[in-house]
Amino acid sequence: MSQIVIISGAPGAGKSSVTRALCERYDRTVHIETDQFFAAIRMGLISPWKVESDRQNHMVSRAAARAATAYAEELFGVFIDGVIGPHLLQVYLRELAVTGLPVHFVLLAPSADAIVARGMSREDIMRVPPHLLRRGCETFREWGAFAGATIDNTALTADQAADLVMEACDRGAALVQAPA
Repeated sequence: MSQIVIISGAPGAGKSSVTRALCERYDRTVHIETDQFFAAIRMGLISPWKVESDRQNHMVSRAAARAATAYAEELFGVFIDGVIGPHLLQVYLRELAVTGLPVHFVLLAPSADAIVARGMSREDIMRVPPHLLRRGCETFREWGAFAGATIDNTALTADQAADLVMEACDRGAALVQAPA
């Protein structure tokens, strides 16, 4: 049976690396990177960390969740990686409910120093300045363990963190939406 796993965390938390490691473990997988949905906006993009980006961020979340739904309905294991806080997780859960599949949520929570180091190595459109990386880390720390499982991956490789993600999913510790 297919399942959907959402990997979240602040920018620079290692979401894409861990998700790539997860996808390599199975035959039929899809890696949905929410950054690509932001990058698809050619004119009018609002940096997603700005207060005025809330409507856009909800739209991108709906689009990513709808893409995940299409793949899941074709029996792919779906892994979504994105900066998904409690307010956006609800958007995903509403959209993904139509699949009737289990949805797991894992928050990667490395140290602020690790986040800055990882985030500054990015070369793409979503590269975030160091002070905003630290603020993102602080925001996730303030939210706490709001859903699913939380993994401190500061000292872990992507494969080691992927092992912990799958262990949390296997034992139900990351489940945020049970199958219908």
